[in-house]
Amino acid sequence: MRQAGLSARRIFGAIAVLVLLAVAPGVAFAQQNNSGDNSYTDISEFLWSGSQGVPQQAVSSAPILSSSVVQIGQMNSATATLAGSGNITTQYQLGSQNTSNLSANGTQNTLTTTQIGNSNTSNISVNGNNNNISNLQVGSGLTYQLQVVGTNAPVSVQQYGRR
Repeated sequence: MRQAGLSARRIFGAIAVLVLLAVAPGVAFAQQNNSGDNSYTDISEFLWSGSQGVPQQAVSSAPILSSSVVQIGQMNSATATLAGSGNITTQYQLGSQNTSNLSANGTQNTLTTTQIGNSNTSNISVNGNNNNISNLQVGSGLTYQLQVVGTNAPVSVQQYGRR
């Protein structure tokens, strides 16, 4: 009986090693290989806001301003006004009767707002080209206003819940 237990452990261990060896070659962890045609993507030169990456060379040499706001509760208000290029702002609000105000004047800015709760309002105004805008609201009684002046501005507006 003891011999069967050891054999089962050895078999299980061997299977675990084989699974690791089979999976490990597919895990690159964003390393860079500059030799040959099979180079991996090097993400160290990207600026990240949430799941959105912007190559640093695509952003002007102006200083990058980044802000993040997290508010929990009722009747909170968050305002961010961006001017210039390559700025990133993120606002998270959890609760009810919250207001998020985002404004950008420039290019290649990233504006993100997430509101979870009831009776929340989001106001987004963007003037310029190549700005990224994301608005997510979850709850009931949600409202948003969106104004975009410019070209090539990816916009994502998602509302989940009741009106």
